Amino acid sequence: MCTVTFIPREDGFYVAMNRDERIARPSARPPAVFDEGFAKSVYPLDCEGGTWIAANHMCIAFTLLNWNDAPVLRKKSRTRGHVIPALVSSDCSQSAESALWKLDMEEILPFRLVGIFPNEARVMEWTWDQISSERKNFPWISAQWCSSSLSDSIATAARGRVFEKNSKARNAGSLGWVRQLHASHDSEDPPFSYCVHRAGVETVSYSELVCSGGRIDCKYLAGNPCKKSLAEHKASMRIVRKPLSPAAVSLNKTEMSFVSPRTA
Repeated sequence: MCTVTFIPREDGFYVAMNRDERIARPSARPPAVFDEGFAKSVYPLDCEGGTWIAANHMCIAFTLLNWNDAPVLRKKSRTRGHVIPALVSSDCSQSAESALWKLDMEEILPFRLVGIFPNEARVMEWTWDQISSERKNFPWISAQWCSSSLSDSIATAARGRVFEKNSKARNAGSLGWVRQLHASHDSEDPPFSYCVHRAGVETVSYSELVCSGGRIDCKYLAGNPCKKSLAEHKASMRIVRKPLSPAAVSLNKTEMSFVSPRTA
């Protein structure tokens, strides 16, 4: 269960991700820089191995959400967290997709994988339902993906309403605004808040990728993002390639895509 928010900027992008899990689940490890042969990457490590968010030295980024609205057809033998590390050294969307198709995903639970490719000004989503995989392409505008063990589609609609309401703020689209959004609570529909507090389940971490100024920063807060006392962990890398041509960026704050999964 997660919320991913993507905000394009003049020289890169912001990606913010709340990770909602069982409270009893062991904590993840803070982000670190990894050498993947000819590529470097940065990401936090899940307790079962792998990760849910990562970026490489070319500022290509990936996030992964559970696809709860798709029925589980087979028990898992491999964790979804191993998907992103298999793709994170990719240098373009085509190589990322090729790496994905080579994975043995049959016994991996349903997921939605988001890829961000600034050099192509492209955002892509791949879905896996334990039978087949589908791809969607999105323009280089703000977008959001949501999941919830209660309902992915309802979570998308509820958080989308909150996003639209908050997008009227003067600082909408800024990094501070994104952080506030991911720490917010919905008094009208608490179970589908950005920051989740339910019996046995809550937002266990907030992760952030900032691609700007010739570097990529991966920031991580272990715990509810609404808590002001959390220690921030950060790992950074220098960007090898210029991440984005300014002409490719849409600066229209009203452009926003709320991405709903297809009906399984």
